[in-house]
Amino acid sequence: MVNPRNGSNFKYRSIGLLLLFLNKIRHSIRGYITPRTFPIIEFEKAIKYDFNVVEHWIRHLNSYVGRDGFSLKGKRVLELGPGADLGIGIILLMKGVEKYNAIDVNDLVKSVPNQFYEELFKTIASMGDKEEDVDFLRSQLKIAQLGKNDKLNYVCRKDFDLSIFKEEKVDIVFSQAAFEHFDNVEKTVAQLSEVVKHGGIFIAEVDLKTHTRWIRDADPLNIYRYSDVTYNLFKFSGSPNRVRPFEYEEILEKHGWTNITIKPLTILEKNYLNRKMIVSLNRRFSDPINNMDYLSIMIHAIKK
Repeated sequence: MVNPRNGSNFKYRSIGLLLLFLNKIRHSIRGYITPRTFPIIEFEKAIKYDFNVVEHWIRHLNSYVGRDGFSLKGKRVLELGPGADLGIGIILLMKGVEKYNAIDVNDLVKSVPNQFYEELFKTIASMGDKEEDVDFLRSQLKIAQLGKNDKLNYVCRKDFDLSIFKEEKVDIVFSQAAFEHFDNVEKTVAQLSEVVKHGGIFIAEVDLKTHTRWIRDADPLNIYRYSDVTYNLFKFSGSPNRVRPFEYEEILEKHGWTNITIKPLTILEKNYLNRKMIVSLNRRFSDPINNMDYLSIMIHAIKK
């Protein structure tokens, strides 16, 4: 539950517009380089983050299918928007995944220092994995770094074309705080429907909040204050798309997914929303169907 401090709507609207403008300039100069709030060189923190993400997915997977211990062994996984490193892919291989596929539009993986992976392999070895298992993971990383993907199949494409995975027979789709950055969610879901097997499972966390780091805590719904015309003036590739939970459900349903559940992970305190925010949001987001109190969600679905 999040209950921000009271503040002037005019002030937050004005500051938000300024930050949107500055972010667009920064992105045009530097590109997208910081998917997390900390740098990759904080190895211990980055490794812990990767393990936590995998465990987070597994908990939701177990809950969704209705049993503990759902086995990843032999499964083919596709992650959308892996971001900073290949740690998650390595951890999933460690857990028995047959093949880890991943696609991103920003090749941040190429700048990851080898020391990060060595620290990750040390952590895996300390968990009791056999030396030959760690050697296998190390060899798969090396193959991926040489661009000759095998079990660790990382692809960077500016067009984010998922059709390249048609032959992979994907069992599970994972995504962590990436869908909100996709410029065309419907196109992505439509392509997913072509590459995922019948009965395949979709597990995705979506961060619906404002992303700019200071204002996201003070005014988490800041990006929803503006009309489409105003917001689009400051958009850049990867900026939050403002797609709301009901729209994700409609898109998934349209493209052949069923048993769709959307669970809020972080919620805005309703009194704050009703007292402070609802009158200052753009008209498009004032309808209750938008669930504006949902700040982050987990989506689950099954391919028909």
